[in-house]
Amino acid sequence: MSPGETGKCPSTPRALAREQTMHRIVELGNAQLAEHGAAELSVREVARGLGMVSSAIYRYVRSRDELLTLLIVDAYEDLADTVEDAVAGAGDPPREKFLALGAAMTRWALEHPERWTLLYGTPVRGYDAPAETTIAPGIRVIGHVLTLAADAAATGTGPSSGADLTPAPAVTALLEENLPEFDVDTDPLTAMRALAVWSSLVGIISAHVFGQLGPDAVAVGEDLLAGQLPLLADLITAR
Repeated sequence: MSPGETGKCPSTPRALAREQTMHRIVELGNAQLAEHGAAELSVREVARGLGMVSSAIYRYVRSRDELLTLLIVDAYEDLADTVEDAVAGAGDPPREKFLALGAAMTRWALEHPERWTLLYGTPVRGYDAPAETTIAPGIRVIGHVLTLAADAAATGTGPSSGADLTPAPAVTALLEENLPEFDVDTDPLTAMRALAVWSSLVGIISAHVFGQLGPDAVAVGEDLLAGQLPLLADLITAR
């Protein structure tokens, strides 16, 4: 990712230099995040890492909130890229792809607990993520879960139980309103199952990353999480 840029290749030396500086700002911000946590992020510390006076850094990052947004977008994009690589390398059945997705999310969270916490932990006091910047990267992974659930339903490999469930009218309306944003064509029940799977997956991983399952569970690590993925897969695919 090229923070602060449009994703196009820089066309001038100045643009290239700016892109490199923005990339370095994200690196330094992530290093701070890992050492001190989001609450202690400092734009001035980033400036020191760049060898700049503190006033010069504001040409690139105007505030701590802007630095936080850069790190959030970077984390969402890195997580999504990791997940997409895993899904692309899995077998064709939606169930295998979902298991690969869940395993990739788990590994990423365990390797980057501070970045996972930034995305799914306690909100940073006084900070509101700008929707116009963070929503698109933030929904990439849940979009894959929706797509896999829709593919399973369309190919007759969806779950065999619960077909008589009907989402509440308000839930149906909400799902139908938001599904086009994901470019997924499926029914509200399938979408609701996918949402339940996504929420549960984030919750299970977070419980582990945040130590909520206790030290014995932490010692078991990835194996404990892997044992729960097939149970979540049952909500959207048949065994």
